[in-house]
Amino acid sequence: MSGRSLAALTPAVREAIEWSVRLGSGAATAADRDAFEQWQALDASHRQAWQAVTQATHTPLNPLLEVPGSASAATRALRSSGLSLQRRRLLRGGSALLLMLGLPALLTVQRRMPLDAVFSDHYSGTGERRRIQLADGSVLLLNARTTVEVAFSAEARVIHLRHGELNIQVARDPHRPLEVVTAQGRVRALGTRFSVATLDQRSAVSVQQHSVQVRNRAGQSIVVDSGQTLRFADDALSPLGNEQGRLDAWMEGRLEVDDISLGSVIDALRPYRYGVLRVSPAAAQLRVFGVFPLDDSDRALQSLAQVLPISVEAFGPITLIDLR
Repeated sequence: MSGRSLAALTPAVREAIEWSVRLGSGAATAADRDAFEQWQALDASHRQAWQAVTQATHTPLNPLLEVPGSASAATRALRSSGLSLQRRRLLRGGSALLLMLGLPALLTVQRRMPLDAVFSDHYSGTGERRRIQLADGSVLLLNARTTVEVAFSAEARVIHLRHGELNIQVARDPHRPLEVVTAQGRVRALGTRFSVATLDQRSAVSVQQHSVQVRNRAGQSIVVDSGQTLRFADDALSPLGNEQGRLDAWMEGRLEVDDISLGSVIDALRPYRYGVLRVSPAAAQLRVFGVFPLDDSDRALQSLAQVLPISVEAFGPITLIDLR
């Protein structure tokens, strides 16, 4: 398993890793151990995953990750290891950390920050919104669990949004355009303030001041003006009208939703929670309206359970959401 990217692991193995971290932390309770036994009994794949993980993680945790602040220490150590930028990019995906720190240690880091944070210029951790002033005077605000790389030159300013969501107040520079690049395309600033988010196989942009030009990988292009929102895929552009108030509410610690799926709501809460949130396919289809606190995911889940026909049950670090 040590040569595989974490993203390639099955859900059962991911959960088994979470249990390995929890039970090996020294803080596991009798209730945690009972919940673990229930999790194993739920499905044969859980037992098989647990056996695979325990075989791969028979060595102790790396001491570096057993002390307070160890996640940031690991990050600094790897960043100062002398690896070239090209080499670090080749290692992105978790395999390098897996080899250097060990699987349980990797998950300890992963719960605090995105794995690719080690190889990024700027990142925000779980439950953290982070403000960053760039060298040109532009100001970035990162939503929780966001990673970016910044490439400024004499001719251009490029910000690669690898994962998550950002808002940027763009400093004026008539000689160097600023672009935010995602996997689906490029967003060029024609004004001063806008947000960009990475979604599942899509990206989204909302504009607060002036306008931006969006060009996807297929070469399709459109201008998005102040107050407008656009979702774009590799080969599609989908204007959404005036939804920026809801999409940008994260900057004030809120999640505002109006007739979206519960699955999408859970996706928005995950970056603010150290544990694992699992929602059943049936429950994920429920439609949700309302305003929920991002900084208190337990309260958000309780509110959802009060207005929807769902149950919310915690099993150690894993919270399961299903239809009642």
